[in-house]
Amino acid sequence: MKGLLSKVEYIVIGVLALIFLMWTVSKCNAHKEEAQSAEAVEAMQDSLANQEQTAATPPPIAQQPAQQPAAPASSPGTYTPINGEPAAATSAPANGTQTTGSQNTTAETAAPKETAGLSKLYVTIDKLKVRKEPGLKGQLLGELKLFDEVYYMNEVTDSTFVVNLGKEKADEPYVKIKTKRGTVGWVYGAGVHYVKKKRSGTLD
Repeated sequence: MKGLLSKVEYIVIGVLALIFLMWTVSKCNAHKEEAQSAEAVEAMQDSLANQEQTAATPPPIAQQPAQQPAAPASSPGTYTPINGEPAAATSAPANGTQTTGSQNTTAETAAPKETAGLSKLYVTIDKLKVRKEPGLKGQLLGELKLFDEVYYMNEVTDSTFVVNLGKEKADEPYVKIKTKRGTVGWVYGAGVHYVKKKRSGTLD
């Protein structure tokens, strides 16, 4: 009987110990959950504080780009293109005179302006005489080759002249022309034409 009671006591003690152990574990879990909840609350508070600080901070001021310095004005001797003409030189010598390249470019662009509005004619007779005055007695200025280009100066003589071309006679006025070299003079009208062709009736 005494041994049986001892066993019952042991069983009761074991049950009580087990219950105490379970109660202790549940307490620990409860403390652990409270600690985790507290950490979550602190983290949320920190996040809200950061958001408020970010909202209160003014946005950074955009940095204005540095202004480009104004282009320097051209010096008095600097070559300036006219009517889209490309500059042949960027600057002039110290004495103020333009370089040779600029002078040549200006001369080349000026030449077409002098013949602007003038009709182009072609020489139809080889060795056509250019004279200072109209007529066979006019001072001889030079000769033109077959198919040379000349410019009609919009002037003709009032009267015509009969000239023997070799195989036929022509009765034409004299025409004032200008050569590509700039020579202005008079040629016989039968020796020029708007079409590039050789005059029939002349000797080869």
